[in-house]
Amino acid sequence: MTNLIKTIIFLPFFIVLFCIPILSLGQKHFEEGYVVLNNNDTLFGALMDRKPHPFGSLYKKIKFKGEKKKRKYGPKQILAYNKGQSVFESVWITDSGDFFSQNYASVQGYGEPVFLKVVEKGFLTHYHWEFEDADSGYIDYIAYFKKEDNPSLVRVNQGVLGLKRKNLAKFFSDCPPLAQKIANKEFKTPSEIVQFYNKWKENQETVKN
Repeated sequence: MTNLIKTIIFLPFFIVLFCIPILSLGQKHFEEGYVVLNNNDTLFGALMDRKPHPFGSLYKKIKFKGEKKKRKYGPKQILAYNKGQSVFESVWITDSGDFFSQNYASVQGYGEPVFLKVVEKGFLTHYHWEFEDADSGYIDYIAYFKKEDNPSLVRVNQGVLGLKRKNLAKFFSDCPPLAQKIANKEFKTPSEIVQFYNKWKENQETVKN
């Protein structure tokens, strides 16, 4: 049997062997979860929102496989989605800043919606805005706070420099005890700030009612 004939005979076999692991890899990165449509209907199934490493990337539209349908959803088409232990919300974002300072706000119907990962939820919500790092190719994030009654998003920290205390103290001027603790460096993590503010806000609402 000549080498050419051998190649023709065995080529399809090697193609199948090569493709099966790739297909399996794609299937196994679907995670159980759900999507919440704009009409508040919830669809349960499995979904994938990113291409795994190496060469990972975030999808602009999540891939969803339900009992009766298989489709893609972008942030304009759903309110939120869950995969595994993570919840992401569709948040409308406008940028009123410039090249040196970006000021983000969230007003329904203005700007463009993006998927933000919910770290902690309450009167004050802690979000992670994920992005693909151009240098490493890995997926990183920037942390933001947003109050329930305020459209502004404030950046929580600045890399290894830690909390952006000056901006945060100003952002929490409605809660003087928290602003003071931030300025005095009593709190060192975003979670401490979230828990303090949400408890304080809950007490304020209780007194008001």
